[in-house]
Amino acid sequence: MNLSKKTAYLTTQLSGLEILVTDLQQELMNTAKTVNDKLSTAADWQVEQEQVSGQLTHRTNALKESIATLQAELAEFQHQQPEDKLYSRAQKMVKLGADVNELMVVCQLPRIEAEMLIAMHKRSSKSSS
Repeated sequence: MNLSKKTAYLTTQLSGLEILVTDLQQELMNTAKTVNDKLSTAADWQVEQEQVSGQLTHRTNALKESIATLQAELAEFQHQQPEDKLYSRAQKMVKLGADVNELMVVCQLPRIEAEMLIAMHKRSSKSSS
């Protein structure tokens, strides 16, 4: 091959490589843009997830506080309840016709309290009639 043919051949090869480099640069720019878009989307998603996590943490803490308050109230209520339960039960028994001895045995009330509950029931049933 003579020199002019070799030069033409090399020039053609060089032009082809320049086109290839241009195509690769364009592809690289497109890929970089896609990666940047995905990184931006991921960053937005991360911020959103952090906000949701913060809200859930806040709600969880609020619920924990509510549960603790309710547990304290329940414990207090349970400590106050035994006598109230006995009197409520005694009142129901009186309405169903229980006598003094039944109230004394079942509700463990002193005779005077059992008699007083029956008397109060008789008085309230007369006034409501």
